[in-house]
Amino acid sequence: MQNSYDVAIVNFNGRNIIGKCLDSVYKSTILPRKVIIYDNGSRDGSAELLKKKYSQVDLIEGKTNIGFARGNNEALKRATSKFVFFINNDVVLDKNCAQALLAGFKDKKIVVLNPMIYRGWKIKKNQPVYAFGAVLDRCGFNYGLYDRGGDRNDLSCFSGAAFMARTGVIKEMKFEQRFFLYYEEPDLAVKIFKKGLQIGRVKRAECYHLESYSSPREIEGIAFRQFNSIQNKWYILGKYWPCLQLLGAFVVNGAHLLYIMYFMIKHLKLIYLKIFYLAPINMLTGLLHRGRTKTCDKAWFKRLDKAHPLKYLAIRQRVFAQK
Repeated sequence: MQNSYDVAIVNFNGRNIIGKCLDSVYKSTILPRKVIIYDNGSRDGSAELLKKKYSQVDLIEGKTNIGFARGNNEALKRATSKFVFFINNDVVLDKNCAQALLAGFKDKKIVVLNPMIYRGWKIKKNQPVYAFGAVLDRCGFNYGLYDRGGDRNDLSCFSGAAFMARTGVIKEMKFEQRFFLYYEEPDLAVKIFKKGLQIGRVKRAECYHLESYSSPREIEGIAFRQFNSIQNKWYILGKYWPCLQLLGAFVVNGAHLLYIMYFMIKHLKLIYLKIFYLAPINMLTGLLHRGRTKTCDKAWFKRLDKAHPLKYLAIRQRVFAQK
């Protein structure tokens, strides 16, 4: 049982990619005890393909698209191994990826480990990095780490594209049910830190991410991601941030919100302008929820990275790249 793990995948209209993902899983040097797929009401024949070609998969057929967080929670209910490897349906694993991650859980305080996640399936020299861990800073901004450094056990966040976790701990915490897409990782990161636990990464574990296969592309994709991310971020700020620190984060995020509104107007994505009132509503909802969860403590907050405006500028081009 020490090296046993399950795989959890949320699928939505991934018929053209899910096969390549699963083939890589079943070529792993250490095979999972079970592969659990929650299908989010796909309309492209994904479920039919899985039942025909991958009958060994534990398939849960959802009637509607309930989102990434709730889909993972449903898959997590069926996980029985010591570890669970969450991967997106557009991720292809190196055969040694799972084995290297399992070997990385040497300290019982380590709850989540990220592999090195490369961008794109076409393997080439100097493959660009999609994420090797992630950052959650004290203003609530979350972005990937793109360095090629070594293993670490002191990360402030992680990438949800592919990560392995201790099943029991994640079952207790769960993904935030309110979230449809995006910012699930920062919410889990705060829950992890509040328990005094750790997040890390393992360089020898490698995988390849096609990226945002099920999301809209180009300008529409940017607007869609920002619209969902900002709502969830403001909820997290309201729910968890210590009171004085929340004031500073509010100023920075208010300025960011104005910039996003300018972006939406410039590109005629007017349907998303309702983020102007949805963001504050989500922060208020978070504030209302914090009393029930006793989230006013400050010790965990020191685990987050300090906010650096210059870093925001440095990642702006990457975040708003038209893909």
